[in-house]
Amino acid sequence: MKKIFMRYILPLLAIFALAGFDQLVKFWTIENIELHEHIAIWEGVFELTHIRNEGMAWGLLQNQQILFIALTPVALFVFAYFYFRAPFTKRFIPIRIAELLLAGGAIGNLVDRIFRGEVLFKGNVVDMFYVKLINFPVFNVADSYITIACVLLVVLVLFYYKDDEFNQMFGLPKKSVKEKSFTAEKEEKEDAENH
Repeated sequence: MKKIFMRYILPLLAIFALAGFDQLVKFWTIENIELHEHIAIWEGVFELTHIRNEGMAWGLLQNQQILFIALTPVALFVFAYFYFRAPFTKRFIPIRIAELLLAGGAIGNLVDRIFRGEVLFKGNVVDMFYVKLINFPVFNVADSYITIACVLLVVLVLFYYKDDEFNQMFGLPKKSVKEKSFTAEKEEKEDAENH
């Protein structure tokens, strides 16, 4: 029972909690900040505002809500596939956290695109955080999840996981001992040439 809870129920609860928090912040923004109003939290550095985004992050692909609504379930399926494909060991917890953040962010913005408009499936994403110091495009909590997850994935891919671990996640065969020794010899030779 504990295994079922940890592998299936807890991740779902985490995704709903992440998306729920995103929606709570958006609801607060709608109720407390007028559209296009700016409230300085740190003068000249950070502001709260209220804008409606009809595209994706940074205002790209405006008026493509249906495209995003169609692609989000595909992205969620891919996240789920790799979530369950990776071995259930402590070593793979970081990539699972990244996948949960991606899923929570995708669902948070999906809810807006479906329900936050005058017509169903023609909604706008509510954004509220503005880093004025660098004139960074206005973003929301769901965008933050996605950005953190992407940075985490880059770090994990470049510095944490090894080839065999990727092979496990992608369902590829492990390297044989012969291939490993050849790769190790090649790396040692390259190191010797560089020094």
